[in-house]
Amino acid sequence: MYDIIVFAHLYKPHIGGLEKYVENFYKNQPQKKVLVITSWYDKKTLSREVDQNIEIQRIDTWEMVRGKYYIPSFKGLKQIISILKANKSSEVHTHTRFYFTNFIATLLSQKYHQKHYHFEHGASFVKDDTVIVRMIAWIFDHTLSGYILRHSKKVFPVSDGVREFLQKHFFHLNLGATIYNSYPFVGESFKQKSQPKSLKLLSVGRIIRSKGIYEIVDACTLLKESNISFTLTMIGDGSEMENLKRLIKDNGLERYITLKGLLPFEETQAEFQKYDIFLNPSYTEGLPTTVLEGLANSLFVVATDVGGTREIIPQEKLIPLENLSGKSIKDMVVEIYGDWAKEGKDYVRIYKDARYKFSWTRNVKKFEESK
Repeated sequence: MYDIIVFAHLYKPHIGGLEKYVENFYKNQPQKKVLVITSWYDKKTLSREVDQNIEIQRIDTWEMVRGKYYIPSFKGLKQIISILKANKSSEVHTHTRFYFTNFIATLLSQKYHQKHYHFEHGASFVKDDTVIVRMIAWIFDHTLSGYILRHSKKVFPVSDGVREFLQKHFFHLNLGATIYNSYPFVGESFKQKSQPKSLKLLSVGRIIRSKGIYEIVDACTLLKESNISFTLTMIGDGSEMENLKRLIKDNGLERYITLKGLLPFEETQAEFQKYDIFLNPSYTEGLPTTVLEGLANSLFVVATDVGGTREIIPQEKLIPLENLSGKSIKDMVVEIYGDWAKEGKDYVRIYKDARYKFSWTRNVKKFEESK
């Protein structure tokens, strides 16, 4: 019998912000026995495995959008029904409203009278992919997503930006406390580096348009034209990778930009401390885990003011989304570089505030008290 049954659409081996949230949130409740139900999208993985207090059950699925979206097959649906029916006293937790599996979980938790809590990670409607995909996502959001949110015992936003979005676009929700993502900060305080002769920039995330990858390349072109010494490393993979490679070549940026592709989580974490400034000019975010990781590793941050980003980095140090361009990214990089010592002093305070705010111990306690 499980204490908590969690629905996470893509879980290990895929590791993104939501997946790390799920892993760390439940591992920080070691007294609880947790089952994570996820899509069996990679047949090289085991259908079932154990990771500390978390068991992972990968159910049979059909691929609807390549590499992104899966729905349970008839076999997978039977697996879900069997698991929930056998664990009627378990809490059911769903993460992010976009997924059909979470709709199924909501229906079944009602049928079996289970406590169902939903954690919302999205602070906008879908803005990426084709027009058809965005239209389908919009319809889903205004039907099944709404059902998931309204029929949860409580909805826990992962940032106040997500909370504001939910309050604006969805009604009759029982909102709980904001349960932030958290991260083990490296050191007691922000480590102030001396001003480098050549800037080392880092970007980590999916290689898709909504992550601002094209604006990043434009910014690099402008930095090159301004004779500013720099290099950029981009970690991640995605549907725009080939287009990105062509753009880098067309702009003569091969010796400035290194594409490392998708790296294992541990390797990615080891990369952070090698760099000076972290770039995250996303069009949309819930609470950007990579921004938190960048700050926790004592990097300055250049990011857009979207979702919960301002809950990590003060709004005045972010780029308004309507001003996002290669020039605005380049200007902020230059501003940080030109006022290195002052920025370092500002980040001592920013780091201290975030280190307190984004603590798993604190946020797990908030969840228990808010249930």
